[in-house]
Amino acid sequence: MIAVIAAMDKEVEAIVSILDDHEHFEKSGIEFDKGSLEGKSVIVMKSGVGKGNASMATTILLENFNVEAVVNIGTAGGLDPCQQVLDAVISTRVVQHDMDTSAVDGDEGIGLYFDADKDLADICVDALSALDIHVYQGLVASGDQFIAREDQLERLHTYFPKAICVEMEAGAIAQVCTHYHVPFVVLRSLSDVAHNKDSHMDFLTYVGHASKRSAAFCKELMKRMA
Repeated sequence: MIAVIAAMDKEVEAIVSILDDHEHFEKSGIEFDKGSLEGKSVIVMKSGVGKGNASMATTILLENFNVEAVVNIGTAGGLDPCQQVLDAVISTRVVQHDMDTSAVDGDEGIGLYFDADKDLADICVDALSALDIHVYQGLVASGDQFIAREDQLERLHTYFPKAICVEMEAGAIAQVCTHYHVPFVVLRSLSDVAHNKDSHMDFLTYVGHASKRSAAFCKELMKRMA
């Protein structure tokens, strides 16, 4: 079974709307939607906002279902001024950028890293390419912070210069998947891009576009899963 963890209600709804043999149920206060897509068994779950919610929900997911792989989709802010709104980012690694034990561990205590599954990432890139979506691959920075200030951006650029986007759940999902030895990949659609004045879109318009593309992506992805 392939698990798709989505960040927004609209994304969950868009994916669920194309599932065959749909079944909705709840475990430990978390809602799940199970079905099939392109002949593959799929379970869809909303992560909740932030690392705490995401880690709790992902743990409940992996404790209750036989999950072969996790694909985490959602929204992020781009960190490369060449990026545009609705471009996609695929993780090679994920870092919890707000993890900081440098007071006792020095610079090695800044950031907690997890490696995404390369084969799964390659399949995602192929699926996105079929939809003619511009894809960036690299480090996803994750933390319990909404990044809006210049000092926050400066810190990210200083300590994580290879990061190409920033968001709030992937670091926890990556950590839980790594603990359970379940391969994962993170896909983020960019809602805005730092230092790019042309990267603006009304958020409701963005959500509408992103949700439809998330559903289309899942369909293309399942075509390629073994």
